[in-house]
Amino acid sequence: MEFIHILILSAIQGITEFLPISSQSHLILTSYLLGLKDQGIGFDIALHSGSLIAILIYYRNEIKKILSLTNEGLDYLKLIVIGSIPLPIIGLLFIDMVSINMRSISSIALMTILFAVILYLADSKKKDEITKLTNISIFTIIFIGLMQTLAIMPGVSRSGIVITAALLVNFSREDSIKIAFLLSMPAIFMATVYQSMQLYKIGNVEILNEHLLGIFLSFIFSYITIHLFISTINKISFTPYIIYRLILGVVLIRFI
Repeated sequence: MEFIHILILSAIQGITEFLPISSQSHLILTSYLLGLKDQGIGFDIALHSGSLIAILIYYRNEIKKILSLTNEGLDYLKLIVIGSIPLPIIGLLFIDMVSINMRSISSIALMTILFAVILYLADSKKKDEITKLTNISIFTIIFIGLMQTLAIMPGVSRSGIVITAALLVNFSREDSIKIAFLLSMPAIFMATVYQSMQLYKIGNVEILNEHLLGIFLSFIFSYITIHLFISTINKISFTPYIIYRLILGVVLIRFI
């Protein structure tokens, strides 16, 4: 694989994995514009691994609190464990149906636009009282976890739907992003394990230099994206991402 292709795919993974803009839409658009061929499961695993390393390092303090079993750490652990349960269950039950019926470009474009509108409504919702991550209720976690399962539909965006769900139950923008990123740890890990199992069945477990480069570049793009997203969200809100999603959806419908 040429370096420029590795760079482009790593950038798409690192940026779109954490921003509420739908990675599936970007992969389709990039493949269409550049004519990129399927890079294979091994490279997909490399890209996911880079993103996972980035999120683990960025939230190392939260992870330390979890491992130390502090009160705050237990709240994080409760969110991660309970909030992650619905996704693999719903994914296993409905992934084949979704793959058959919802992978068309028109369907992905529709989801990209629809959930841009829903994110706007959630972000614009007036909050009489801000919900705190400390002592987060089981009901709230289950609601967010169930909403995350909508991400099995291409064009929805996993981080986008989790942020939307958190905003709907009155979390602040910063905590909504933190919840999305904390839940991304098991989500990315599960995706990596699933892809690794597929790769093992194929029998090709060779680690290539392009895989190592993909891990490194994906890590760099992921870490920078996480930092910039969190540090700028109160200054610019979610509006630029919402507008971008709307434009992207229209482009997918109109030109592909």
